[in-house]
Amino acid sequence: MKITIEMTQAAYLAAVDVYFGRITKKNAQNELSTKYGMNIGSAADFLVNFKKMMDGEKYIRTNNAEQTNYFFSHIFNDFGVVRLSNAIKAANEHVDYYESLGRGNLNGIRAIISRHEKILISQMEPSYPDELDVSEKLFEGIPKTVLVNSYERNPMARAKCIAHHGVQCVVCNFDFEKLYGDIGKGFIHVHHLTQLSEIRQGYEVDPVNDLRPVCPNCHAMLHKRNPPFTIDELKSKNA
Repeated sequence: MKITIEMTQAAYLAAVDVYFGRITKKNAQNELSTKYGMNIGSAADFLVNFKKMMDGEKYIRTNNAEQTNYFFSHIFNDFGVVRLSNAIKAANEHVDYYESLGRGNLNGIRAIISRHEKILISQMEPSYPDELDVSEKLFEGIPKTVLVNSYERNPMARAKCIAHHGVQCVVCNFDFEKLYGDIGKGFIHVHHLTQLSEIRQGYEVDPVNDLRPVCPNCHAMLHKRNPPFTIDELKSKNA
């Protein structure tokens, strides 16, 4: 059965209601079936996939490119960059899973993912001139320095770190918006806590546990030593 745009729109709205507990999953499936003619199984897939997208978890059943694009666009418009970041993560994991089964590729969905990754990055603060530039040949021979910096500058990880910890420096409590107004809104560096010696192949950054918001001054001071000072060590010097 072909899924129409009207079905996709209705399924999105129903999925939002289910996610926030306003209706049950069963009632949403029945409504999509009776009012819009959607197959019960397809309705269930939409509801599950939306939840997985919102929570950044791999989903198994495939939405087509049009449906994926609709969900990405509306998740971003309705819930912001952190939820869009989650949705992109979930979709990437789904594509990897699907293609690992040998059933073909999902290039159309990969293109949609790439488009929305660019949208996500455009919503993030630009790279700061005093941060390391991972493209510079200057850093050849010290890949671990580049590796840690790439985690600190990853826009998705940054968005999730700030969503959880806020934009106030965890060392000195400086808040750019309070001092500079609108031009300082959302401005903050992000510092990676994991020691270089602990990073192994396959490591995946945890934005909540591995990253912290810090002002540029404190960020520079944290990296005055190798390995960097801990947050608590630098706080003690500022006491």
